Amino acid sequence: MKTIFSLFLSITFLSTAFIYSQDKIDLSKYSFQIEDLKNDTFLSFTKQRLENSQFVFVGEQHGIKEAGIFTNTIYDIAQPFGYHTLCIETDAIAAEKITAIASSNDPIGNAKKLHQEFPFAIPFYNNEDDYDLFTNVIKKKGTLWGIDQTFMVQFRLNFDYIISTTSNKSLKEKLKELKKEANEGYRYAIANKKYGATYIFKYNEAIHKSLLELATDPKEIEILKQLWKTKEIYAYNMITKEYYKNNNTRSQLMKRNFLNYYNTVKVDNNTPKVIFKLGANHTAKGLNRTNIYDISNMASEMAITNKMHSLHYIVMGITGKAGMGNPFTPNPVVPFDNIKDFPEEIQKIIPTITQKYYVLDLTSLRPYAYSNFSDAFKKTIFRYDVLVLVQNAEAFKSF
Repeated sequence: MKTIFSLFLSITFLSTAFIYSQDKIDLSKYSFQIEDLKNDTFLSFTKQRLENSQFVFVGEQHGIKEAGIFTNTIYDIAQPFGYHTLCIETDAIAAEKITAIASSNDPIGNAKKLHQEFPFAIPFYNNEDDYDLFTNVIKKKGTLWGIDQTFMVQFRLNFDYIISTTSNKSLKEKLKELKKEANEGYRYAIANKKYGATYIFKYNEAIHKSLLELATDPKEIEILKQLWKTKEIYAYNMITKEYYKNNNTRSQLMKRNFLNYYNTVKVDNNTPKVIFKLGANHTAKGLNRTNIYDISNMASEMAITNKMHSLHYIVMGITGKAGMGNPFTPNPVVPFDNIKDFPEEIQKIIPTITQKYYVLDLTSLRPYAYSNFSDAFKKTIFRYDVLVLVQNAEAFKSF
């Protein structure tokens, strides 16, 4: 017994010594550069990873047009693999609005009209580039899911939605009053650069309860409950400064909202397939940057239980310009330089990148991760499957 144990220790020591004595890994062996996403190398690389997959996450740097182009490309490539649903970072009402607009004869024109009526009510997607993606989804008879919280200046849009769809006269009249207040609050907030004047801060428990007492339709009740939940989430961030609660509560909401969609379609399809376009932090496996297990981690485990897998991209600009999508920012488009924020291994590679897209297979690096890379790079390797860096990223074309 002692001999076997000694042998085990020897083998373990020799294996560990071998791993730690390896030369630094040459990342060029696990990466490639392309000028266009229609490149055959990228197509082949992507198709291999889509085999037996159930979920694809595109973790984006918000505000760059290449994130939408990349997602659109993935959506097209994924069609033969059974992917027809795109899940985005909005609430259900915004996703329904986007679906109706993308289904119209003039998607861009109608999207601009909605933006003019309710400016910045739908963040991240108030641009022409993402509507290229949305119209493509609809043309391919796909579906949009919105699983996030309601945006802080979206109250007036959701009030308007209920007003235009409800048969409940009492609820309609009450919401007309609140919509007027919400519109006035938004205009004052923008004119005076005071986000605290937006209606979310005026919406209180008494108002919320009065609306719930009037509401009878399950969908309308759910819309109102989502408004109260978003007030709670924003309060953790902007009032009590409880940032963990802010991120964790939002994550839990996204999971519940996703499962509401998922369980509905699961009746006809036991393993629905979904492509997600979310901020990069929401698409990580394991603990993400804000130390929570986000929607992406839940989905990755769901895929495993279904004897499938999930695929997690992170798409970041190296340098370039990004649209802010924020009504309170002084500049709608800002230059950025992400180089200093990348792990040191990536920083060393950047001078060698000469084409538009740099694609690194992180999955293949995992066997070498523990002894060859910095802690920062190890986190990236285990959180995501593929890193995509964009040279000279462009800001999306905002309305």
